[in-house]
Amino acid sequence: MRKGVASNNSQDETICNRRKANIKFEDLPEDVQCTILSKLPLKEVVRTSVLSSEWRYLWVNCPNLCFDSAEISGHKRCMKKFIDNVNVVLHKCHGDVVEALKVKFGFHTTLADHVNSWISFAASSRLKVVAFDLEPIDGWFRDDRYIFPFELLNNESISCLQSIQLSFVSLKPPFQFGGFPNLRKLDLSMVHVTRKDLEDTLSSCCNIEWLSLDRCHLRDELKVDTPLFHLHHLRILRCEFTKIQFHAVNLDTFVYIGDLRPIVLNHSRKLNDVSISLCKAIFQHAVAALLNSLPSMKHLTFHVLFLRIEMQELSNNPNKFSHLRNLQLFMNIHLKDADKILFLVSFLRATPLIETLEVDFNSAGLGFVDVGPTRQNLERYEYSHLKSACITGYVGARGQVEFILHVVENAPALDVLTVYTTTRELHEHAAAQVAKCQKHSPTLKICIV
Repeated sequence: MRKGVASNNSQDETICNRRKANIKFEDLPEDVQCTILSKLPLKEVVRTSVLSSEWRYLWVNCPNLCFDSAEISGHKRCMKKFIDNVNVVLHKCHGDVVEALKVKFGFHTTLADHVNSWISFAASSRLKVVAFDLEPIDGWFRDDRYIFPFELLNNESISCLQSIQLSFVSLKPPFQFGGFPNLRKLDLSMVHVTRKDLEDTLSSCCNIEWLSLDRCHLRDELKVDTPLFHLHHLRILRCEFTKIQFHAVNLDTFVYIGDLRPIVLNHSRKLNDVSISLCKAIFQHAVAALLNSLPSMKHLTFHVLFLRIEMQELSNNPNKFSHLRNLQLFMNIHLKDADKILFLVSFLRATPLIETLEVDFNSAGLGFVDVGPTRQNLERYEYSHLKSACITGYVGARGQVEFILHVVENAPALDVLTVYTTTRELHEHAAAQVAKCQKHSPTLKICIV
């Protein structure tokens, strides 16, 4: 009896497995098809149409539509082919299936009607993600940007939008524009917009989590006083702002590339990662600005392309980076500033809880410079939490050696010191100089690379 039952179960499993093997992709529920197709690039999805006559139009269920003309030259015929392809795909796609539309191509004002029709498709399909990465065909000096057609959007389509990327666009929102209430991500690049329109738009994006502004030149201050409680990631790159101010209490990441400007993020007490890249600055002024604007950050990457260091007495700054744990410095030191490397100590003294330190000296041409202040000019200051230090760009300058010795002598918990060199001669020089560190910390692990 038991054998018969086992035999029947085995037969049922065999039949079931055969049925599963006969299931075709087109027999799967539409939502399952969409999930599978969403994992593939649109180009690969379209290619499946040649595999079977029954698969000819499966690609119309693809939820993510991405069009990139990067491989097409600027020839009019090629551009016409690209536009025709986009129009054909959008005409055949199911609007209730598509969730994202991304288009990247060279823009000219004569193509505005085509872009308008694609915006209309996005609005009627109630898309969640819209990206129009446009660029001028005839060079970056042109200023005839695409005027974004707010009039093609209704309240329903605006409410559906969760991510917007716009490049080389002019934004002129209508009077009393209510904003994008459910927008999570906004990426604006080379966008022409007035200060008031930008501030009003950002203030109305109450649920925004990720914001990036790249080469958006207001030549004025950007001040968003409305609390953005959900904003976690903020990037401001190469924008001509005279001042930046946001009220974002839950901000986690801040990235800034540009000139030294006042940055006010005093409400952002949860800042974790901060990356600051300045074109040019006086070192002491830059450090003071960071202390005033970003006192709560935990991890800092700091880079100044053209760095100046003013000669003045070293002193302890009363203000502190009281939460900073990890510090990464990229220092472009010129020959004339080789004797000022020890002024980095003023930065370290403002980081009482620092645990890891990385300093990259872009100091080509300094050679074995033997000038400048020594540790005897410095008062002792204990970096009690520092466990790891890494020095890159070692060229044998006395300031570098003195700085390394100062760190080791004042960091009782230091476990690892790593020094990167570029030549055998520098490797031997570093090994001889850094060996002095063992006298102060016999258990310290030293790596000369």
